[in-house]
Parts: sequence; structure tokens; C-alpha cells
Amino acid sequence: MLNISRILRTATLAAAVLVGVASVGQERLATAAPPGWELRNGSWVPIVEPSATTPEGQVAQMIRDLQATPPLTKKVIKAAKKWVKENKTNPLVPQVLLLQGDAEILRGTKYRALFSYEDLLNNFPTSELYITALEREFDCSEAFLKGYKRKFLGFHILPVQEDAIEILDRIQDRQRGSSLAERSGMRVADYYYERGEFVEAVDAYTDFLKRYPYSQYVRKAEVRRAEASLANFHGVKFDTTPLLDGRERLTAIADAYPQTAEQLQVNALEDRIYQLEGAKDLEIARYYYRAGRYYAAAWYYKRVVATWPHTHMAQEAQAELTRRMPDKAAK
Repeated sequence: MLNISRILRTATLAAAVLVGVASVGQERLATAAPPGWELRNGSWVPIVEPSATTPEGQVAQMIRDLQATPPLTKKVIKAAKKWVKENKTNPLVPQVLLLQGDAEILRGTKYRALFSYEDLLNNFPTSELYITALEREFDCSEAFLKGYKRKFLGFHILPVQEDAIEILDRIQDRQRGSSLAERSGMRVADYYYERGEFVEAVDAYTDFLKRYPYSQYVRKAEVRRAEASLANFHGVKFDTTPLLDGRERLTAIADAYPQTAEQLQVNALEDRIYQLEGAKDLEIARYYYRAGRYYAAAWYYKRVVATWPHTHMAQEAQAELTRRMPDKAAK
């Protein structure tokens, strides 16, 4: 299903680009609102109502149709496509592309909205509506990650989470260092974390911290990266590297952000690591005992008792050592 989605995406994006090619070279005209129009709430609107027979009047009508109750989405989409073909050099092209995408959103076909937004972003990078289009794409990606599916054969059945990740990555590249870019990077990392894909989450949080070292989300990213590292530990019979990584990152957090709200969380994670490390050494002691290496087994039993006193691991270690090797327990 995913391969089908990619094939269809490539075909439809190619079609969108073909529509947008005619607009290349017009970005100077589309940088700011045209005469008689002003930027209001991320969109261009007419200051004085234009004549209904002019291209500007047709755009004004699309705006009204989209604000109707209910919005006339099909009418706006059809009118926008026709208008762009007939008015390729008009400075209102970015506004019409935005209206077409917004109509798709209101119609429930969020995936199709991306084609209009991408046309605007690719061909009018200096437009006042550029940031608005990026924000619209961010909202689409959020819906995709929460389970929205792309329509295919009349049904919403194609998952588009990978498309959402691609959109969020592209937002970061297009608007480097912005608040929207930060939110996009954090959303990618949180998505992997929430799904339990902790290897990917560690990589995503690490990438976020490299890109945005002064972000307001740094502490959250640090703590969650440590949690994800710890979550990669699959049990006391497996590699302890994730435990060591988690401890190292928690120490760095405690040093960098003393007495913060995250400190309670850090303390809880450190206690969990403490417990897991004790359980790991107890399993090592049992392994050596089963293998007949009693000296090594006794050493690890005693290590558990000495290093993790007042824990159930220490109690079990002492009991097993006394029962299995009483001569070594007394030494």
C-alpha cells in the first residue's frame, strides 16, 4: 500500500509542478499584496470590493464562497483551477493557490491540498503568503500523524505518516531556525517516541538538539532522548549500552538544568537505571553459578549485596549465595 502511495504521490506532484511552471518568474509580482489588497490573518483580502467581472472580482468571490455556511468548496476548487490557467501572470496567483488548498482542507481532502500549497511554495518563495502555506502544511502533517488516511478508490485507506515526516523535514529546510521549524523537528521526534520507535526517537531528538541548541524545547528533547535511550534496553539479559547512554544523558541534564521541573523526572529515571543495573549483575551471578564458575558467581552475588543494599536484588543475592555457596558467603 505504501508503494502505491508513493507512486501516486509522484504522479500527482508532477502534475502540480506542471501547473506551477507557468508561474515561475512571477514571484516579484507576488512578493506583497497587490494594489487594492492587504494582508490580513495570513491571507490577502480586497480593501475595496473589485468589479465582479475582473480577475480580482473573481478572487473576491472565491473568498466569499469559502466563508459561506456551509463553504462552497467544490465551486471554489473548480473556479481556482480555471482562474490560474487564465491569469498566470496575475499577482493574485498565490492567493488563489492558497484558496484552492484551503477549499480542499474544508472538503476533507487534506492530501490534495498539498499540491496547491506546494505550487505556492515552489514558485513564490518570497510571497507574503509563504509562511501561511507552510503553516497549512504543518497542520496537514499533524492530521496525517494522528491517523488521517489518503483517499484511494473513493475511500480513505492509504496511511500517509511517511508523507507527514517528509513535509515536516521540508518545513525545517525551507524555514531554517524559525519557530515553525522547531515545532516541526520536535513533532517528528515526538511521533517516533509516542509510537515506541525509540531508536528513531533517539536519532530525531539528537538531530533536533543539533539544529536548535537554544530552543525552548531543549529540556524536553534532552529528557525524552534519555528516556528513549533507556527504553532501548530490552532486559537484563541483553546489551547494557542503552543503560549507559541513558545514565550519561541524565547526568548531563542534571548538570545543565538543576532544580527544574524535569529534575523529578530525571531522578525517577536514574532510580530505574539503578534498579536495572542491580538486576543485571544478579543475572550475571546466576549465569556463572549455572556454568559452574562458583568463584565468579560469588563475586557478583557479593557485588549486588554491597552495591545495591536495601533492595530486593540484594536480599535475593544474599539468600542465593548463602544457600548455594555457604562457604563463600561467610568470607
